[in-house]
Amino acid sequence: MSFKPRSSGAPISADSPPGIRRHRGRRYVATAAIIGAPLLALSAFAPSAVGAPVPAEAHSSGSELLRQIDAPTTTTADGPVWSPTATGFASVPTDALPDGTTGGAGGEVVTVDDAAELSAAAASAEPLTVLVDGTIDVGDGSMIRVAADKTIVGASGGGEIVNGGLLLDRVSNVIIRNLTFRDSFIGGDWDGKSPENDNDGIRVDTSHHVWVDHNEFARLGDGQLDIRKDSTDVTASWNYFRDHNKTLGVGWTDNVVTTLTLHHNRFSNVHQRNGSLDNVAAGHVYNNWLSGVSSYGMNARGAETELVVESNVFEHARNPLIGEGSVFQQDNIFEDVWGEAPRDTGPTFDATEHYAYTADAVDDVRKILEKDAGPVHRTGDDAERRVTVAQDGTGDYLSLHAAVGAASRSAHPVEVVVQPGTYREVVSIWPDADKLTIRGATGDPKDVVITYDKASGDWPTVNVLADAVMLQSVTLENPLNDPAAPKTAYALRSAGVGITLDDVVVLGDTLFEGEDR
Repeated sequence: MSFKPRSSGAPISADSPPGIRRHRGRRYVATAAIIGAPLLALSAFAPSAVGAPVPAEAHSSGSELLRQIDAPTTTTADGPVWSPTATGFASVPTDALPDGTTGGAGGEVVTVDDAAELSAAAASAEPLTVLVDGTIDVGDGSMIRVAADKTIVGASGGGEIVNGGLLLDRVSNVIIRNLTFRDSFIGGDWDGKSPENDNDGIRVDTSHHVWVDHNEFARLGDGQLDIRKDSTDVTASWNYFRDHNKTLGVGWTDNVVTTLTLHHNRFSNVHQRNGSLDNVAAGHVYNNWLSGVSSYGMNARGAETELVVESNVFEHARNPLIGEGSVFQQDNIFEDVWGEAPRDTGPTFDATEHYAYTADAVDDVRKILEKDAGPVHRTGDDAERRVTVAQDGTGDYLSLHAAVGAASRSAHPVEVVVQPGTYREVVSIWPDADKLTIRGATGDPKDVVITYDKASGDWPTVNVLADAVMLQSVTLENPLNDPAAPKTAYALRSAGVGITLDDVVVLGDTLFEGEDR
């Protein structure tokens, strides 16, 4: 079954902005601020021939870059884990891009190691491959504009974008790979509502032919990856999303034109938008692993959304696959899930009419992604035996949510020491976090308040799913209070065995489903 776009906006075009740049060897040096980015007309979506040949030079360029960054040569049934060419909808050819998404192929290769250099290189008018060498601290969560025909990739020693992100606004033909986006989170703003916190890891607006591949996203401000405003021919593959509230959002439009592939992505200790797929003309979701989801997993938002969801793993997940759109699902694993039954409305479209792929066996997905999701040099995401949470930045983590997520991926028990403050966030202690301790630093429960206001039909403030967990010297609160429609409001729910509460104040309802409390 094929599909067609329902509506589309007027095409957008503009000239590229002026920029002052100079090369010094292979280092890229900024000598002036770059304002804006080139605006290119969006291609109208049309189904393309499957398996269109990719020129040898495109393979050669991609393969050479992979050798340069020391990418592994692992393969699966779906092909190379590190593909030299774009996959999914990002690979679909058009008249303007007959080879699909090629990024900066054919242009120079330059290296950057600070925010000014990256800003200048990313906004340049010519095709360019930009190697990010080491950690670039952007500052204040600011977003660097990326122009068309760019490949931005972490260098062989690793590349990180800290306290900032990348903005693709009305551009085309962009590849972003092998990068870590981390730590733009603002302490105390877990919901991402403060005015200064409207920043994402990557934001794609009204753009087409974008490939986001083998990146890691952790502890960011608002969204980790947002694909918005009629973007088309986008693929997000082999990424690692973790320890976040709003993970991957799609939409912000009344039109139904977006074409999107999500494959081989890992989600760990996440809350909502995993992803939130609103007004998507065709969304192909395969071989993803969602583990530890406290609000909802995949959401087919918008009645006209059409998804194919196949060979994915949903575990420890509330509302794993929901929405009002059309969802055709097959060969998925649903393990330790609760809430709404996974949505399935029957056949939607056939992804093989648009590109070639082979889904890996669903039983292999966890093993494959645990090893190969994310960049070559993935950030260590487990926790030490004792970690500190402090909203002022003096601890190891700014949020309790992030600390507990890291503890759940650790091979040893973890003690989380929480400095004074009010922590408005949802805390889920996943089954892999046995013997976890959460302890208020001062010994006085009134100094550490963990709070969130949702009814029992949604989620508790603290949800304990592991065994032998100790909570000590903290206050757990659910302040939901609606006299007109009173509801159960859990401050604490425990489904594990052997929870210990030591000098804990509970303000709200409790539910104990485990044994040996």
